[in-house]
Amino acid sequence: MRLLLINPNTSTHITQRLASSARRALGPDDTLTAVTAQGSPQVVRGAADLLVANTNALALAHRHAAQHDAIVLAISLDGAAIPLRRQYPALPVVGMTEAALLTACLRVERIGLLTLGADMLPLYRDRVVEIGIASRVVAYAAPEAPAAFGADAAGVAPDLLDLLTDACEPMRAAGAQLIVLAGAVLCGYAEALQARCALPVLDGVYCAVRQIQSLSRNMPKPH
Repeated sequence: MRLLLINPNTSTHITQRLASSARRALGPDDTLTAVTAQGSPQVVRGAADLLVANTNALALAHRHAAQHDAIVLAISLDGAAIPLRRQYPALPVVGMTEAALLTACLRVERIGLLTLGADMLPLYRDRVVEIGIASRVVAYAAPEAPAAFGADAAGVAPDLLDLLTDACEPMRAAGAQLIVLAGAVLCGYAEALQARCALPVLDGVYCAVRQIQSLSRNMPKPH
């Protein structure tokens, strides 16, 4: 299967991080093409950025979708997921955070959502409501970590891992049984954080690829 990973932001270093998580989930017959938007925004920091990113996602799909069998929408607010599904009904289209949240719903009753930056929390709460699982997400955390978005941020940064670990305990105390990482820059942290906080931790892009693999086996073929 030929997967198209769309990063509708302009940060190529974040695309590389996203693609690394996706490749961990690929099957032996799967291939991955990761594409990055041009122009702006570098990252989504608010509703205005999200609108631009949605337009970017549609443009990238228009340019590349015909050569692929499925789309991973690699933006943590899942912007443009619905219009992409309408435009490409024969292709599985899965957003990274919806994938992690829906996977979490199959594993536990109470979920915690961990992102970066308090200004983003209202947008994530809205996304949870859109998906229809507001009653299942019992805790949110959004520590400030501006350095995590820099071009030199690669791998698992010890300082950021410490910050994420500290954020997990209040979520556990609030009843969370599993942590969903919501944020492209947090791809690649799930395994290390799970070892620290002793709760299951889900990486959105990894979950998205796994869901696409399942969907591709079950979607009706176009006539």
